[in-house]
Amino acid sequence: MGVQDHASTGKPRRRGLRIAGGIIGAAALLAAGTLGTMRLGWWNPSYDEVVAEQATGPSRFEMVGPVKLHVRDEGQGPVILMLHSSMSNLRIWDGWADQLKKSYRVVRFDWPPYGMSVDPRASQGMPTVVDLIERFVAQKKLRNFVIVASSSGATIATMYTARHPEHVRALAVSTLPLKAPPPTQTSRLVSTMSWMHENLVPNYMPEVFYRHSLAELYGRLERLKPETVRWYYLTNNIPGGFARVKTYYLANTKSVWKSGAGEAAAAVKVPVLLQWGDRDIVIPKDRAEDARTMFANAPMTIIHYPDVGHYPMIELPERTGQDLRKWIDALSPVAAD
Repeated sequence: MGVQDHASTGKPRRRGLRIAGGIIGAAALLAAGTLGTMRLGWWNPSYDEVVAEQATGPSRFEMVGPVKLHVRDEGQGPVILMLHSSMSNLRIWDGWADQLKKSYRVVRFDWPPYGMSVDPRASQGMPTVVDLIERFVAQKKLRNFVIVASSSGATIATMYTARHPEHVRALAVSTLPLKAPPPTQTSRLVSTMSWMHENLVPNYMPEVFYRHSLAELYGRLERLKPETVRWYYLTNNIPGGFARVKTYYLANTKSVWKSGAGEAAAAVKVPVLLQWGDRDIVIPKDRAEDARTMFANAPMTIIHYPDVGHYPMIELPERTGQDLRKWIDALSPVAAD
């Protein structure tokens, strides 16, 4: 091959490198622009948009002191108060509420910093949620009720029940952390998106994150519904929401998770139902037996679901709701006021 041949082959190579470099540069600019606009909040749905789409049907807003609460209050009969988990809202109870409201008054609300409720004050963690429940119960004149709660909401329910045995006649909880949960092991994809959120885009999470992260919290992927992904995405991306959640988490590390809620559990004497998804990657199934030990003074029933994850009420609502309904129906009748 002569000098001319080398020159002729070198030109296309350099041209190819320039094209590749241009593509890489354009991709880098696009990625930087996308992350930049996400940081600026251009991708977040507004609070009003989320309310218009999600606060439909029986939803209404009630002021409890300075807190604007998103509330659903349905049915008639003995009262059931429902408390959702972290990073969710009252919609996790849709399936169970539909079953229970036929015979019970089912009351549920978004507790700040989650969902569409608005507390103008910075969160001080779980103890302030307990205080909010106290004010809400007094304002609604609720008494002799069953609390149904999930995950961190179940911890809050345990704390409230210990403080107010005169109000709570039974406690039904799922995937209950009575001490700080262990680190959750997620896939590389979800871990990468979480890292980007924590370090690059702290105010926004794309819908694809919720699709994959929720899938890992389910025992069986085919049970995850697009509408569930949708409301998780919308309500968690309300502007300012992630900053409020961070404040809430930091407050808990300085209070509840320092010592756990074991003392509160030991003070509970009412019947307790524990519904546990054995494929839960957030709170391992051995924590169910820990709960039995910590609720030393309460009669406890534990129901395990071998193929269910962290959210029995949204992953398998019909079966788990029937089990809950049967247990509540068997409780002692509510005394007349």
